[in-house]
Amino acid sequence: MQNDMKSIIQAAVAEAVEQAMGRQMELLEKVAQFLGIESGSARAASAPKRTPASVPAPKRPSSVPVRKYVRPEVAPKPTRAGPSPQKSRVRARARAAGRTATAATPSPSAEASASFKEGQEVSYKQGRGTFPAKVKAVNEEAKTVTVERVGDGKEVVRPFEKVTPA
Repeated sequence: MQNDMKSIIQAAVAEAVEQAMGRQMELLEKVAQFLGIESGSARAASAPKRTPASVPAPKRPSSVPVRKYVRPEVAPKPTRAGPSPQKSRVRARARAAGRTATAATPSPSAEASASFKEGQEVSYKQGRGTFPAKVKAVNEEAKTVTVERVGDGKEVVRPFEKVTPA
């Protein structure tokens, strides 16, 4: 039964391929006619089909060396220690200037925590934005400030370095 099914499928596929190839040949003959090339049957008769057995491969003379493709060596990728050379110099200078400015400012310490008092107007950094807020509580040990956002009244705990007096 499987052999019958196999032969039926093979016959159907062969028939479909033959029809498709027939259409392709018709189209090629029309294109050849349009271009003024000899028709397919006359051309096929003039150019016999080559088989690998009938055409010997041309031999290379022993004096000609065999050239192998050698992959060019690629320079190692740079590490991400600094800005890459492709980026503009203006951005690199701006970044470097920003680094030196932040490095020059003293880090907030005990004197900064003493500047926060309950009810004081401050602004704090959260994500990419800064928000106006009022100080609710100051935790000296944890170096954090509990603030209440002015916009929606939400209480947020932020470290001293993220809070600045308004």
